[in-house]
Amino acid sequence: MLPGGGHERHNHPGAEEIIYVVSGEGEQMVDDQPPVKIGPGACVFIPDGVYHSTLNTGSETMRMIIVYSPAGSERLLRDIPGCRVLAPGETPPTDS
Repeated sequence: MLPGGGHERHNHPGAEEIIYVVSGEGEQMVDDQPPVKIGPGACVFIPDGVYHSTLNTGSETMRMIIVYSPAGSERLLRDIPGCRVLAPGETPPTDS
């Protein structure tokens, strides 16, 4: 997620989400509560159907690992401009 980027408040009915921050800094809102600061090593659990949003408030790209359970909701991410799908074992470039 590029600096200043993010996604609006939304939910995933029928799927839980786990967000693990690899690098960068941001704010995470869950269940319409005030946003909390997140950074490397932060792990956020979002229950099924709960509204949430993420914003990159830092000056570098925020890299995250996002898991959906059950799988399927991640297919919508492919429509986001700049989304790249990596082959198994492929390492993302560090310059973007």
